[in-house]
Amino acid sequence: MTDAAGLPDNVVRLISGGKEGKLTTPAGEQVPVRVFERGDQLVLVLMLEAGEELQPDSSEPLSLEYVSTQGLVRFSGEATLEGRDLVRFTVAADREVVQRREFVRVDAVQPVVLATGHHGEQINTHAIDVSGGGMLVTGPDLPVDSSVRFSLHLGANLAPIEGRAHVVRNDEQGRRALVFDDISSADRQRLIHFVFECQRTALAKTKTSGNAAVQQLPSRRANPSQR
Repeated sequence: MTDAAGLPDNVVRLISGGKEGKLTTPAGEQVPVRVFERGDQLVLVLMLEAGEELQPDSSEPLSLEYVSTQGLVRFSGEATLEGRDLVRFTVAADREVVQRREFVRVDAVQPVVLATGHHGEQINTHAIDVSGGGMLVTGPDLPVDSSVRFSLHLGANLAPIEGRAHVVRNDEQGRRALVFDDISSADRQRLIHFVFECQRTALAKTKTSGNAAVQQLPSRRANPSQR
């Protein structure tokens, strides 16, 4: 059996690849998806849990975010459900670039293992900020232009981001700026999403702190006893 997108049902449910993203309904429900670009159209595979279903309201636009070659982009459009976990997304407006991958950085202390020299001597250190194009590490004495292999850990139970980088700058605080030379597209997408989620979490904390501070401000309403 083949669905309207030309993809057999049994293949869709086992399909790999695509670009990581999320679909947001007008009600605020967020569904993780894999995005496949088919010419001018987008085909989404919904990463649903057992028993879950998406029932989009065609009268309301949905929002789609995913990592493209430009960085993290956002679309508004309509979703046509082709199967339980397959959606054809029709773009209603031009894409909005939320984050350009070559510029966005986030402060994040993450464990890193570097391998240097011909024998691959391993150095355990930490990144103190990361982006889709590089990271700032602290600790090891690495000369400018030296090449290293790296394994950047983003969290427990997550596969590390791996590749090759070179040192472009050292500073007086013992930090080394590394630019990625060799990193897979999938790992770069995962890293950009990590940066995006770190920024979103930081923004949410800032808003929460601001609201709490406002609530703690003394009331300016006049006290009846002082009138």
